[in-house]
Amino acid sequence: MDTHFTLGRLMIDGSMAEDLADCYGTPTMLGDIVVTRVRSVVAGMVTVDGDVDPVDGEIANRHSVARREHFAFGDTKIELPSDVRAGDVLALVSKA
Repeated sequence: MDTHFTLGRLMIDGSMAEDLADCYGTPTMLGDIVVTRVRSVVAGMVTVDGDVDPVDGEIANRHSVARREHFAFGDTKIELPSDVRAGDVLALVSKA
């Protein structure tokens, strides 16, 4: 699967991740990548659409230059830009 940033947005196999979320809803599974929306960020805990156990991730709908810090997804922690916020689209690499 080809993934890269174009104009500050994450492209997955030629489609913008944000467009995939808008067209197919969230969470959307593309191989081992889950495209989902952030519902809330409270005290270092990120809540997203669906049940995801990620090993890595990135904000997909905008380019962030904020420092990275660890955020919890249930029992798992991954690094994301510190300015992750409700409404962001994330591309998360799933464990399974």
